[in-house]
Amino acid sequence: MAVVSRYLNLACTHLSLLLLCVAFSTSTLQAASVLENLVELRRFFGLTQYQYRPQLTQLKIAVIDNGFEGFDSNKNQLPASAELVSAYPKEMITKFNLGDPEYIQAPLPTEHGKIMAQIVWGITGANPQGPKFYLLNANGITNFRRAVRYAIEQKVDLILYSQNRECCGNFDGGGFINAIVNQATQAGILWINAAGNYGGHVFNSSVQSVGADGILNFKRARELRLRSRLDENKAQIILSWGASGAEEDSGTDQDLDLYVYDKNNQVVAKSELKQVLNKDSLAEGETFLARERIVYEFSKNPNGYYRIVVKSKNRNLNLNQQIRIIVIPERPPIQDNEKQKMVDAIEFLDATKGQEIMVPADNPNVITVGDLSSFSAQGPTMDGRVKPEVILENSIANFSNGQSSSGTSNAAAYFTGIVAILKSYAPHLNRERIIGFPKKRPAVLGSTIRKVSFKEIVSQHGLIFNSLEQMLDESPILAGRYTDGRYVIGISKPPSEILTELCSRNSSSNETVEYYLRWAGNYDRNGRPGATTLQCYSRRVPTQENDYSRYPWEQYGGEKTSYIEIRQVFYSGAHLPSQGVWQTPSTENLYRH
Repeated sequence: MAVVSRYLNLACTHLSLLLLCVAFSTSTLQAASVLENLVELRRFFGLTQYQYRPQLTQLKIAVIDNGFEGFDSNKNQLPASAELVSAYPKEMITKFNLGDPEYIQAPLPTEHGKIMAQIVWGITGANPQGPKFYLLNANGITNFRRAVRYAIEQKVDLILYSQNRECCGNFDGGGFINAIVNQATQAGILWINAAGNYGGHVFNSSVQSVGADGILNFKRARELRLRSRLDENKAQIILSWGASGAEEDSGTDQDLDLYVYDKNNQVVAKSELKQVLNKDSLAEGETFLARERIVYEFSKNPNGYYRIVVKSKNRNLNLNQQIRIIVIPERPPIQDNEKQKMVDAIEFLDATKGQEIMVPADNPNVITVGDLSSFSAQGPTMDGRVKPEVILENSIANFSNGQSSSGTSNAAAYFTGIVAILKSYAPHLNRERIIGFPKKRPAVLGSTIRKVSFKEIVSQHGLIFNSLEQMLDESPILAGRYTDGRYVIGISKPPSEILTELCSRNSSSNETVEYYLRWAGNYDRNGRPGATTLQCYSRRVPTQENDYSRYPWEQYGGEKTSYIEIRQVFYSGAHLPSQGVWQTPSTENLYRH
């Protein structure tokens, strides 16, 4: 089963100002697919300690999304009670002033929402009796408003929104979209939001000055550089700034325009919408939104850069105004042989670290969920709040039709299922208690270990590295070397789970165990050396000063540099999350915390 890159279709098509936060392959998912490996997934997330309770079937979960293509109530994709709501009751629309009751906008032809619901249901145990699912069409702002109101009227317990919008807020959790979300959280609904796959694709800065030509000078740069590594290389470039009003049609008189120049200083793409204040109707080319957007097909330019320039048309922009530019490649990353790593098909060379959380993931009242990939958007928000509050170690989902996906959409869906199980035990569990549960603190290789390249470790221990990679079904995530020459490989999973067949050990739950691999020779009954095999050794880590446990080379001989330690680390290529990594609390801690 092929694992799909997190970059594939990163933007998942820019629709109604939103970004889907999951990466799917470009082939069409078939209907009736189900989430696989449920036993392993539930064990990984620490859910086997929770027995099924009837209260789980009484929970109501709304999945708000812009498409549920392929949902068929007759195919057991979800509980029989699941409801797809594409159009909302006219009585509700009229009662809550949610636009023209005759206006209907159908969902988009995407399976994103259906897949999210299936992940939630699967992680709860895939019980045919529930939870109760509402699949709510949020294609467009009007439907988003209606979906939130419908969820409130149905008294749902949880809302999953695995999408984000790259505008319509002031980078501080405010704005009219967040105001809609707050209606749900004020009604007592737990809102779980994907962090988004924006890592490394965002530039944030304040405006320092406006030149005579109207070009904005940022704190860090005047022009932002892009490099396209491929021809026919499409990407979105989205500009937003902190001038969004409290209502959708509040408007702004801060009129900015967005331009892309090639290396010959020629404008090759532009967006020149006219931002206006509230009025009865918009003329052609006008908008109320503090947003400009370009979609452009770049050509390969190994020498020189494309440049992004922002201009103020009426030059009334406040100095120190916050500006955000997002670059979303359509193509997956490619291998850079010189750097020996995967790089974006379009590199945003001036992207800034952090402050990548979009709307409504930046809302202080929602639980924002990311994963350990470098593509997962990082906080903090511009007003200094930690985001995401929850980080999962794993977001890979495998389906019975052979498809795989990963990304923060999946992470948010997994977490929604986890919270549903916790609430079946503790119905009054709220946001503050959930994000306050103790977390795993990220481990690093240690000050006595020097980080090294995988190329170095493969040159010395290629057989072990390849064998470990096959057992993991993924690549290790970190490599290091002790001062005495021994190597250590960091993996995302507990070694005890991966090396079960090789390492047999009876140990108490209070023991900490180290694991080592080496290729060692076998000998026949006549003492003649035979073929070498991969062998595993374990060592109990001493807990007291006068306690001692022998290393495998002390017990079984051989050069100690022939042994490689295998250690679990919580590491993403770009950052170690200071907020820690989610661990599902025990039933005792659930009640005690």
